[in-house]
Amino acid sequence: MHQYSDFSRDVQTDKPLPGSYEWWYFDAISVDGYSLVVIFYDGNPFSRRYIQALQSTESGKSGLAADYPAVSISIYKGGKHIYYSFEEVNPSDAHFSPDKPEVRIAGNSLYGDREGNVLKYQLNLDQKLPNGDRLAGKLTFSSETDAGIILSGTDKEFSSKIKQETHEWNLVQPKAIVTGSMKISGYHEEQISFDGIGYHDHNLGREPMKDSFEEWYWGRYHFDQYTVAYYLMKEQGEWKKHAWIWSEAGKCLEISDIGLSNYGFNPFGLYTARVIQFTRGDLSFHLHQDRVVDSGPFYQRFLGRAILKKGDHFEDADGISEYIRPGRIYNRFFWPLVDMRIAYPNEVHWVQKSPMLYRWTW
Repeated sequence: MHQYSDFSRDVQTDKPLPGSYEWWYFDAISVDGYSLVVIFYDGNPFSRRYIQALQSTESGKSGLAADYPAVSISIYKGGKHIYYSFEEVNPSDAHFSPDKPEVRIAGNSLYGDREGNVLKYQLNLDQKLPNGDRLAGKLTFSSETDAGIILSGTDKEFSSKIKQETHEWNLVQPKAIVTGSMKISGYHEEQISFDGIGYHDHNLGREPMKDSFEEWYWGRYHFDQYTVAYYLMKEQGEWKKHAWIWSEAGKCLEISDIGLSNYGFNPFGLYTARVIQFTRGDLSFHLHQDRVVDSGPFYQRFLGRAILKKGDHFEDADGISEYIRPGRIYNRFFWPLVDMRIAYPNEVHWVQKSPMLYRWTW
């Protein structure tokens, strides 16, 4: 995996190999208890249709990312879902720019711009579900940054690395000020004026996710004086663990002493660590993934609590973290559960038409 932070690379990448995928990820936590996650996909790696195309021997079946664009939106209040959607659309209903950060999927879009050292992303959300729920809103992610922050090693040989690395992580906005408004209507009515702290990254995979890694922990936590982001991947039975901490002054340190503990099963048999410890000298970061806000056969999302200690200084923070075990996506036993949550083009599951039943899948 190649890690970097570069606004200029936050654009669509050519993905000619079957099973490739790319996504633009945004999350934020407000001062009054709301949180959200919005993801734009060019090649939905969780799509049953995409996986079937990869496994099919029929001529004409396509296993290319361009045929499976999607967008997922989750909004939480007090750690509980108040809105959820995951829609895969026809390629004609999606646009990805290879020249600038610009994506449109159905009525949802993102646009990124840079003026000096200020990055600003505009998210426009307009999503109507088969059960009558609707989300409409606009959010702005604004941050200051230096171009080309190197997270690990050197970037001088990027052009050669890009031919070797199967996965790239572009940490575009480790910390952003997020403002805007959203309106949820339908079964649940909610008017949200959003004011908080957020994060944006961009992931690219050049092969099916299960071929790149077996397990994956990711998270971000914003303290008063520090920002922490981590990326733990198990590849071919071996863990590769990376974490970074930024001070408000802009100094970045890498942390490699990372431990996982307090494992437990979810109802689908997914076995995950609930505690992650990070240590570097007199600096330590202790994460409790104690609030599960999304849980399935191959994926979990947490609103966690974290304590950071540096010498005699302590800080605590709430944040968002995730776990994926991609090999399980290919288990057909779980596909009926996935089909209840993802809306495919011209395939509306009967559960998704019910305001009550659909909420049980959240």
